[in-house]
Amino acid sequence: MTERPRLKDVAERAGVSQTTASHAFSGRRPVSAATKAAVLKAAFDLGFVMEGGTGQRTVGLLLRPPEAIPGFASGSDTFTSVAGAVLVALLGAGFSVSSFLTLDDIGAQVGRLDAFVLLHPRRGDEVLRALIQRGIPTVTLDPDPGDAEFPWWIGTDYAANARTLLDHLLTAGARRPALIVGSTQNTYMESIAGVYVQEMRSRGLPVLVREVEPVRAQQGGAAAAESLLRIPTPPDAFLTSTDLFAVGAIDAVQARGLRVPDDVLVANMMDSVIAELAVVPITAMKANMQVWASQLTRLLQRRLSSGAPLTSHLLLEFELVQRASTRRRSPQG
Repeated sequence: MTERPRLKDVAERAGVSQTTASHAFSGRRPVSAATKAAVLKAAFDLGFVMEGGTGQRTVGLLLRPPEAIPGFASGSDTFTSVAGAVLVALLGAGFSVSSFLTLDDIGAQVGRLDAFVLLHPRRGDEVLRALIQRGIPTVTLDPDPGDAEFPWWIGTDYAANARTLLDHLLTAGARRPALIVGSTQNTYMESIAGVYVQEMRSRGLPVLVREVEPVRAQQGGAAAAESLLRIPTPPDAFLTSTDLFAVGAIDAVQARGLRVPDDVLVANMMDSVIAELAVVPITAMKANMQVWASQLTRLLQRRLSSGAPLTSHLLLEFELVQRASTRRRSPQG
């Protein structure tokens, strides 16, 4: 069994004295911000935990995926709302919460983490791997699609939700629905793309897909839709993975002198305020963020109390919210 790292190991790695390393944790004597960051990062890298404290458990929360970061003003509010709901639920359960954008942020800002909540892990997620290696109890919203062994997660049956939305578009008259999906490799994006391709092929319909970097937001959605509308036989509907891709698709449709929904239908996988207040309100699948947050918090409490992993995973449900973007006067044949 490997010996647990000690304070002197942290000091050596950070290039400071053991006394300085101790002050970086205790705050009894001032140390520079750069020195404190170096000590905390060394502690995180080594898996060192400073004993003691108030007894309040500190939980790390990583803000993800990329489209959540710009914030409500310029980015999708769906994932931002998820992060906010989880933060409130954790605080309500008595946890102290520190939020981060990257793995480096974690190491530079904290010396002690009792647990971690990871939202929407990517395939082969490097943060999840690092947390597991350091022995930090972690739970995730959605599984890592490349790790079938990690059991501490709750999620959603995105495949069923994608089928519901595709069925809605086809019932509303679509015969050539296209998909605009984010390029992030996580369970959400991969499930949507997988179901779309499978459903189109099984129905003998053309597969029309554009993959967009999530940070391109509305402009990326517009560019993807524009490229599809230029093909010889263009799509008559767009299914998108984020609200801003959907707004961008509407922009592209209208720029070509077409109308939503009369000429082209538009629907988005996850509902949001942006979808609801769009120039043409967008049909979407609505999730209860508070349920997600409370169930994730309960899972974390179960893990910290040494409870057994779930033998079956909670798959939260969405409901279809139909709006003007798919309400044609009559289905087109």
